[in-house]
Amino acid sequence: MSCQWKKVIVSFLVVAMIAVFYVGCGGDEEGKVVLTIGEVSDFTGPASPAANITHKATVDAVRYFNEKGLIPGVRIKLVSWDTQWNPARNLPGYEWVRGRGADMIYTLIPGFAETMKAFAARDKIPILVSGTTIPMVEPPGWVFCFTPTYAQDTKTVLKWLSDEHWDYSQGIPKIGMAAWQEPTALDMKKALSEYCQDHPEQFDYVGTFLAPMGVMTWSAQVEKLKGCDYVFGPWGAEFHFMQQFHERGYTATFVGPNMPAAFQRLLVDCFGWEPPLDGMISTAVHPWWGEAYTMIELAEESLHEYRSGEVEDVIDAGCNYIGTFQTWYAILEILKAAVEEVGAENFDGQAYYNAAVKYRSSGPIWEGYPPDWGFSETRRCWQNHQMIYEWSAEAKDLVRVSDWLPLVVE
Repeated sequence: MSCQWKKVIVSFLVVAMIAVFYVGCGGDEEGKVVLTIGEVSDFTGPASPAANITHKATVDAVRYFNEKGLIPGVRIKLVSWDTQWNPARNLPGYEWVRGRGADMIYTLIPGFAETMKAFAARDKIPILVSGTTIPMVEPPGWVFCFTPTYAQDTKTVLKWLSDEHWDYSQGIPKIGMAAWQEPTALDMKKALSEYCQDHPEQFDYVGTFLAPMGVMTWSAQVEKLKGCDYVFGPWGAEFHFMQQFHERGYTATFVGPNMPAAFQRLLVDCFGWEPPLDGMISTAVHPWWGEAYTMIELAEESLHEYRSGEVEDVIDAGCNYIGTFQTWYAILEILKAAVEEVGAENFDGQAYYNAAVKYRSSGPIWEGYPPDWGFSETRRCWQNHQMIYEWSAEAKDLVRVSDWLPLVVE
């Protein structure tokens, strides 16, 4: 199947460029207080293949809480804005969702959370993020992150590669990175450089070679990384690098954060399950489809109930649905705690902030997860662990190759 970018985008154009979504619940709604959450995402830009699945999980998690009445006396309303991955649309999106009553904002766009951090503190609007960079969390403020920083992610997988993956009888592996120049890549670049400098006995660092956003031709970067044993990168929208590297006959193990698994369908459409995908390493802060965790089983049940005609399509797309459903369950548990503390009529961004800094994920729904996930007055990343998955041509799936690993913090 052709992997032309336009074909990927066209399949998602059913989402309007600026969209308002209402998620209600069945049954009697009288007397319920409506609490509005803003969603700022990319429905039509380069991240849309993953972001549109994220949106579906967002809608379904909110619907589940509404229909089950899990926050008594409250109906949650979702309003959504499309940035098109255009930084110029970040501030208008922030103001647009606030103008429609949002007391908190969810995003998966690192640039939005970074640039709006000061505005959020000024306006007391919590920003809840999937896709974390260091500027969001240092210093701690009104941005709460539901993934590790890409720096933590990078250093943790590097340690695992050294401990579990590479055979040092072959010598010290060469490692490098290619990506578009954007916040995610800058965090990864810094972490990769620092780790290799601190551990020269583990990796021979060739360098990181960034390109302007949107570049599709990677000839220079491919040649600079052609001798590497490992090549790091986000490996979603930058799949053209993988394609050109492979077409020139170069071989390496590609390594990415959790992002490649969110673009599974795009990558499989381009390459099949053969190299360069076979053997690629991805990280995850949630279990995979079919794994025996209560949270994952609930996400799968919700997918079948709310999107019975899309199940195969959503699963083939990658990890975004289950990962986002997990994130939103935590987001809404915090909302429930805030409402219980101050009452639905008195809820605002400050109430959510106060509940968030005390939050710890616990209870039967989190069975099998590490016990110490949560926020504090100074901690703005929810998770303390991640797992490693390998892309397998034999299984035609991602296969878990580690248990929960403590995040490397240096």
